[in-house]
Amino acid sequence: MELELLLQVEKDVKLHEYLYTHSMWYRLLNRDSKNYTLLEKEFKAFKHQNTMNKVNDTIDNIELLTNVIKMVE
Repeated sequence: MELELLLQVEKDVKLHEYLYTHSMWYRLLNRDSKNYTLLEKEFKAFKHQNTMNKVNDTIDNIELLTNVIKMVE
């Protein structure tokens, strides 16, 4: 991997963690540094999906709490 690309990856902690869990990207980045744009797109989609999952989980928890409160009354 090119040094400049490696520095970009290490600058963003969350992207670096994503690469740690999705190590196939290291191979793709070593082959061609142009794959970095694809990595960024996939990471943004992953981050968006993760955020939506957290929001949905929070909504589910709130609904559960309201149902429990209704049962207790």
